[in-house]
Order: sequence, then C-alpha cells, then structure tokens
Amino acid sequence: MTTAYQRLGSTPELNSILFKYKLAKVLTLLSLLAVVLMALASTVFPDQLYQLFDKDDQANADEETVQDFGGIKTSTECRLPSKLVIPKSEGILYTPPSPDNSLFKVLEMVHDDEYNQYCQHWDPVNGFDDEIPYNVDGECGNWQERYQQLHAQRLEQLERLKSGDFESFAHDDKPKYISYFCKKVPENSNRGCGGLADRMSGMISTFFYALLTKRAYLAHWAPENPIPLEYLFDQPYVNWTHEPSELRKVFEVPDNELLGYQYVDTLNQNYDTLGNSVFPNGTSQDFETLWNSSYVEVHSNRGYIVRTFDHSTRYQEELKKMGLTKENAFGCLADYIFRPTINARRFLNMYRHVFAMKSVLSVGIQIRTNDNALANPERDHNSLETWFYYIKCANELATAKRQPHHKRVVYFLITDSHHLREEFESMNEDMALRQKYLGPAADVTSLLITGLPIEHVEPDQVAKYINVEHPRLTSLERMVPGVNSALMENWLLSYANYRVISPQGYGKLAAFHSKKDKTTVSMPRSPRRAKSLNCANPALLDAYDFSWLSHQWSLG
Repeated sequence: MTTAYQRLGSTPELNSILFKYKLAKVLTLLSLLAVVLMALASTVFPDQLYQLFDKDDQANADEETVQDFGGIKTSTECRLPSKLVIPKSEGILYTPPSPDNSLFKVLEMVHDDEYNQYCQHWDPVNGFDDEIPYNVDGECGNWQERYQQLHAQRLEQLERLKSGDFESFAHDDKPKYISYFCKKVPENSNRGCGGLADRMSGMISTFFYALLTKRAYLAHWAPENPIPLEYLFDQPYVNWTHEPSELRKVFEVPDNELLGYQYVDTLNQNYDTLGNSVFPNGTSQDFETLWNSSYVEVHSNRGYIVRTFDHSTRYQEELKKMGLTKENAFGCLADYIFRPTINARRFLNMYRHVFAMKSVLSVGIQIRTNDNALANPERDHNSLETWFYYIKCANELATAKRQPHHKRVVYFLITDSHHLREEFESMNEDMALRQKYLGPAADVTSLLITGLPIEHVEPDQVAKYINVEHPRLTSLERMVPGVNSALMENWLLSYANYRVISPQGYGKLAAFHSKKDKTTVSMPRSPRRAKSLNCANPALLDAYDFSWLSHQWSLG
C-alpha cells in the first residue's frame, strides 16, 4: 500500500525555519553581488577604491593613541607596547603608520640589556623620541655657526633690497643668494627634476656651492611637483623657504650693481658635460667667478661634491679647515640643511636604534626592479627567486664582516615591489625559504622592512613612458605619504652598517649620506655579472668607493 504524503499545516516553528532560510539565501546573494561590484570597481575605478579604503584605514589609525597598546616604563622596568603608535601630526604633515611587525621580531632576539636601552627611547605618553643628534663631537666640522650668521645677514639684506633701500649698502658686502628650484614640468616635457636621489644630489651640491661662495641658500619645489618641500623637511638651522617668482622680480633689474639674476640648468647632464658647466677652468676653478650674479637660480639633479674633493686644487685647504672631507661632506651638509619632520624622525629612530646596537650587524638591501612594479602593481611578479643574487651578496658580505660581538644579523630591505617585500619578510617564519636563501647563517638572521607606502616621486613622468593600466590621481593625499616614505627608507638605508644597492641613484644617495666610504656594494646592471660577484672579497668595497659612485647616474 502506497504511503499518502500530506502537506503539513503551517506552524510557528516551521515559519521561523522558512524565514531564516530565505534570509540566508538573500544575504548570500547580496554578498555575491557585492563581490562582483567590488571586482568591477577595482577594474574601472581603481584610484577611487584605493582612496576609499586608504581613508578608512587612516581614520582608524588616527583614533589610535600611544596609550592604547599597553607598555610599562618605571624606574626598574621597561616593556614596549604591543604596537608603537606615532601621535598624529598637525595639518598636512605626514604621520607614518606604526612600524612593521618585523621590527618586533628583531627586538625579540636581542639581549635584555640592549632591549632595555632601546626601550628608554619610548615614552608612555609621547611615544618614541624624535631626537637625531647632529655634530655632537664635531664630526661634521666647525662651519655651521659662521654660516648661520651669514645666512641671517643675507636674509636681512634681502628685506632691504625688496624695499628698495639701496643706499644702506654703502658699507655692506654685495648680498648674494643661490636657489635650488624644482619647477612644474609642462605636460609635453620629459625634463622633470627626477626622483628623490636626483633631486637631493642637486639640492645638496647647490648648498655646497653656497657655503663656499658665502651665499644664502634657498630651496623650492613647485607645490604640484609633487609636494611642497616644507611638507618633507624641517629647517633646523636656516630658513630656506622662498617664492622664486618674487625674487626674480626683485633681482631682474638692469643697471644696478647690487642686483642681477642668472638661471643655471644642469639637469640630466652627464659627467663630462657637468665638468664643463661647473669646472670650465679645470681644477683651479673658483666658484666665485662661475656664476656671479647676485641671485642665481639652479635647476639641477646632478652632484659635484665628491668631484670637488677629488679634482679641485682651489678648495682643498679651505674644506680641510672647515672639517669637511670627501667622506663626511654630503651627509653633514644634508643633515644641516634638511631635517625630516618630527613624526618621520620618530619612525626613523625606531629602526635607527636597532642598527646602532653593538650586537647587530645590519646590511641594507635596496632592489630597484623597474618602474613597472609601481605603475602596474597588479602585474608585479618580482620574487626572491628572480633577485636572489642580492641576498647572496648580502650573505657573503655579512659572513666577511661579522665580528664575535655580532650576535644577530639583520637584513633590511627597500624595494619598489610590494610582492618582493612581502616574500622577503615571510622568511622570518618560513624555514624552507630561510634555508634556501640565507644559507648557514639562517638561524641568526632577521628580515626587516618598514611596511611604508611605495611611490615614485614623479609618477606623472613615469606615465609618459610606461602604459599605466589603472591611472591614479596624483594628489597631495597620495604623494605626501609616498614622498615622505621614500625619504625615510633612504635615510634608514644610510644608517645600516653596510649596503647592497641597485646601480641607480637612490641607493647611492644613502651611501653618501652614511658618511662611511667603502661600505657599499653597487650591483652591476647585468644580472649575469651581478651573480658572479664575490661580495666577501674585501677589494670589492674598495672598488665601489665614493669616487666611483660619483661617476654614476646622478653623479656626486
């Protein structure tokens, strides 16, 4: 006999089950729809989507305070919080995110005494300290106070010139000024100021010229190329802020011996051409007679400081009396005239004090893949396998330079590839990768990154020769973090004991800034040649000295 099935009547329990089933079905469909819409948005509107989430992340970070993550500091005990928060800067000045968790992994490995010393730089209320000492023991010479007085005098004279008070100069020397100017790049031009290293080469060399010719030094980036210089640097000793167009109006006056304007352009010049521009009379060149107008405006991304030490017979004795050498000049001048902003310094110190530990041997590794990794990150396929020869060089260098007091080796990576950076840091946990790439020293080696944003200083220039598949708006919201991050990572690279760098200008800037010659290996452009290097060979560091580096890329 066949069973007769009957439709059950409605009950409260059955209605509840049906309602929950239909609700779950609707939510599932909505979730799938949201995923589809997000995928489409990431393809069609990548910039807007990025900014949306970036703002959300920043808003969450802004709500965090130094006190939110614990930490103890008493007269007898100091323990860092679980997260090092940087108090938010006022206005547009950049506040970096907390350091990458790889920093804490390094701190877990150091001796208790060094951990406690590190911890003393942290404050439960204000966070990490921002002090970066300068010339404490006279390591940068004795010229600073004299130049500060000269600069103040020149600015006072400038106010008189602006007011037309020429008669008061009867007993004054001729007021002289030099300005580094990075102007806005026309849309149809490829003559930008270059990346951070190119710009800094021109900026610091222009200050070097000012110091030797008793000129006030001024500096200016066009606000849209890519940010105002004041958003990147403090002015610890002299005020270099100015508006170039206003000064041109003051000095472009004929038949006045106190005035006069001269425009100098050494942008993108090669070694020989720059030699003709800066040393037309050879080794005896006097800079006073080179550019002799009262106001000189320089458009440059090339350096000539090391070259002056190597080839000038005119300034050897004068520079020696100042306490400047080929080894310390670039770094000492850079740190005098440009100081990273306060929260950038806090971030820098979190890493700098690790590199300063006696038990740590630090090797900075800078891998410039190419601009494609920045322009089209979705096509970033860079890997440790592709760039392993940089790690190989670091391994050899660390083996050769490690001393008995070095209990820990720290490799600090800077790269333009997010994918490569993530895989590099993963070696902290992935034992198979550690054994494959770090070799015998794997057990004592830590991998360190910053986690900071990765941006090119001139993305609009990059877009002129690379097809950017998903263009993003070049705005202050994007570029202030990006440019500050490029600066901070470069400064950190200079603090490492040794460096393995790509052959372009960025790594070389860190080498010059380190004030330590013969501590950098510049990898050849040819991967075949780079793979054949023996970085344990002591002659290699001698070969890549400051004189050699000053002939490369943005010169020196």
